[in-house]
Amino acid sequence: MDTLEVSLNPTMETDVAKDLELWMTNLPQKLRTTPIIHLAIPGSHDSTTYGITSKSKIAPDAEPIYKWLRFLGPIFKKVMVNWSKTQTVTVTLQLQSGIRYFDLRISTKEKDDHFYFVHGLYGDEVAKILDEIKEFLETHPKEVVILDCQHFYAFQQSDHERLMYLLTSTFGHKLLPYMSHMEHISLQYMTECRYQVIVVYRSDAARFGQPLLWPAVCFRNPWAETVSIPKLITFLTDTLKSRNPSMGFVSQCVLTPTTWFVVKHLFSCLKKQCLLPLQRDKYKWLRMQRPGRGGLNIVISDFAEFEDGRFARAVVGLNRKLLREGERDELTPIDGGR
Repeated sequence: MDTLEVSLNPTMETDVAKDLELWMTNLPQKLRTTPIIHLAIPGSHDSTTYGITSKSKIAPDAEPIYKWLRFLGPIFKKVMVNWSKTQTVTVTLQLQSGIRYFDLRISTKEKDDHFYFVHGLYGDEVAKILDEIKEFLETHPKEVVILDCQHFYAFQQSDHERLMYLLTSTFGHKLLPYMSHMEHISLQYMTECRYQVIVVYRSDAARFGQPLLWPAVCFRNPWAETVSIPKLITFLTDTLKSRNPSMGFVSQCVLTPTTWFVVKHLFSCLKKQCLLPLQRDKYKWLRMQRPGRGGLNIVISDFAEFEDGRFARAVVGLNRKLLREGERDELTPIDGGR
């Protein structure tokens, strides 16, 4: 194991991250009554891109560079796939590997009434993936997920209304209603109230009349938009220091290739150029963090399943720090009742 792996010691990490499929269920009671905005929660970046293939059609969010790259002929789609895919396993496998936050980009498609996940290319149908998540939750009643609808492409108001109906009808009573104060929301509270899903909807279309959807302000997610590792680490540190301790917070631990970076490494791929070079510094940075009030909350990564779930295990393992003597004084335990 890399010496920079995020564990306080093998025994302490094993206590909270041994079984990633049920890590929330198995947390000690003191952590299950801790506000979820004070827990360390692993997430995946562009969570559903595993559904993208060389047969996928170009999506509305595709960068202009990809139109220029059409001159590559049959190789064109392979290049797009190599730079569009940020995950390689299904949401079910991600859930079984401990991922509890999902970053979603959604689009309509011409002459089609369904919604699709996108990242340069069209991926899987939204309804299908939502059903997968629901199925997991029904067999894991003490687990909680955060679905972050980050971007919407080729959307009219009527499309938002259809998507919001799909979300609310799929999860029904499992949806945690929006609340202006979040520090009473713990895993125990959600379990006792039978809530399992928080849906963040980052569009003004959900501002009124949608009590089951959460606005963007409740889960700030600053984006470094850099391919420089030093700049990314500095950005992650600085933005975390300035987070609102009364709201959720997403740390995007990912490198973002520019158009010309892609051109320079045209026949390489995202994993080789943006994941592997970051690994050592990513885990070094994580090792320095702690959850708790004003601390690390949600962290997302590309290829979250890489190295047999190392990322999720590292993030979940950080929660053990909250049980150290003296550090729990900063937190207000919640009894979990209504």
